[in-house]
Amino acid sequence: MRELKSKDNTSISYERLGSGTGLVIVGGSLADHHMYHPLAEELSKSFTVYNYDRRNRGISGVSKNHSVDTELEDLEMLISQDSTPKVVYGHSAGAALAIRAAAHGMNIHKLILADLPFSLLDENKALSAENHEKEYQTIKELIKQDDKEGVVRFFLKDFGMSKVELDGFISSDGGQAAIEISPTLLIDYKILGDGLTPADLLERIKVPTLTLTSDYGLASAQDAAKYLPHCSIHRLESPTHMASPIDIAKPIIDFMNARL
Repeated sequence: MRELKSKDNTSISYERLGSGTGLVIVGGSLADHHMYHPLAEELSKSFTVYNYDRRNRGISGVSKNHSVDTELEDLEMLISQDSTPKVVYGHSAGAALAIRAAAHGMNIHKLILADLPFSLLDENKALSAENHEKEYQTIKELIKQDDKEGVVRFFLKDFGMSKVELDGFISSDGGQAAIEISPTLLIDYKILGDGLTPADLLERIKVPTLTLTSDYGLASAQDAAKYLPHCSIHRLESPTHMASPIDIAKPIIDFMNARL
C-alpha cells in the first residue's frame, strides 16, 4: 500500500496496480479497499488502478475532520496524482461521491457508476426523503450508544439477507471490519443528500457516463439517466457486490473503447 497526505494531514492509503489510463475506485458503505481488490486486479490488465481506503476506513488515517468536503478533497488528491484525467468508478455511496466530484469539475475523463443508491424522483419522493432522514437519525443514535453492531444490522436489514446470513456476516472478518468503520455511514448519508436522485448534480456532468446495474436497481439507474447528458446503462445479472470481477470489467473496457 502507498500513502498520501490529505490537506488536513490525514493519511490516505491506496494500492496502485497495472498500467495505462488511470482509474480510481471509490468504494461504498461499510467497505474498504479489500472488497475491491479482486476488481482492481482485473481492471489492472487494462488500466492503472488506484484502489484506496477512504478516510476512517481500512488502513487510512483516523480523523475527526470527516465531512462531504474532506471526502471530496481526498478523492481529488487521488485524481490529481498526475496531470492526466482519470476514469472514476464509484460503487453505491461511492457512486454518489463520484457524482459530486464530476459535478464539481474534477479532472475526470469518464465516469462509471455502479449500483446507484438513490430513491426515485417520483410521486413518493417526499416520503423517500423522510425515510432517508429517519434512517440517518437512527444510525446516529445507535452510534451515540456505541452500538456499532446494531448500526451494521440496521443498515443491512433491507439487503435481502436472512437472519442466518446476516449473523454469519457479522461473525466474519468482513463483518467485524464493517462494524469497526460503521460510524462512516453518517458521512455516506450526507453524501447522498436527501437520498433522492441528485438531478441538479447530474445535469452538470458533461463527461461520458456508464451506469452498471442489476434489474433490482434498474429504476434508479434509469431515473439518473434522465439527467445525464451522455449516459449509457449496462445491466448485469446481479448487483456488482455479488458479480464476478470479469463480468464488471468487461462493460467498463467496452465503454472505454467506444467512440463517444
